[in-house]
Amino acid sequence: MGRRQTIDRGALLDAAEHVVLRDGPAHLTIDAVAAEAGVSKGGVLYAFATKDILIDAMLARVVAEYDELAEAFLAKAPDHSERHILAHVQASAGADPARGSRAAALMASFIRSPQFRKETIDYYRGLFAHIDPATERGRRARLALLAAEGAFALRGFGLHPFTDADWQAIHDDIIAVLLS
Repeated sequence: MGRRQTIDRGALLDAAEHVVLRDGPAHLTIDAVAAEAGVSKGGVLYAFATKDILIDAMLARVVAEYDELAEAFLAKAPDHSERHILAHVQASAGADPARGSRAAALMASFIRSPQFRKETIDYYRGLFAHIDPATERGRRARLALLAAEGAFALRGFGLHPFTDADWQAIHDDIIAVLLS
């Protein structure tokens, strides 16, 4: 009797990301993930019963990584209504460039998915709920969020090659000008 093979879900998610980032979302198939990971198609299906479940897991992992960064900053943020926005901007500043590019590419690839679109809308709705645009402070927080997200899009989609120093300076400016 042979040893029961274990399936490493993280390795399968890595393989799926490689397929999407290298070949595009149209080429994401269970077969492609199996080939990339060096496992059988059945092994992939054992871990992720459908392609939609695989995609959800890919996106959940990217969001969880970012949320972990944001939560660490939120725990240290001053107690005011815009603290969630400050934590978001700080997490964006501290995000690894490769992670940001990966997140942007995955988001762009799957934004048409009704489930992912709903989750993304809910995520931003939650962030904007912490902002009171009737106040000067709230309007500044709104601009800070939009500036950080704009920088994320430019960097993540490779539209502007920010150096690490530029990236940090941009976020320092967002915080100093809009959130201090």
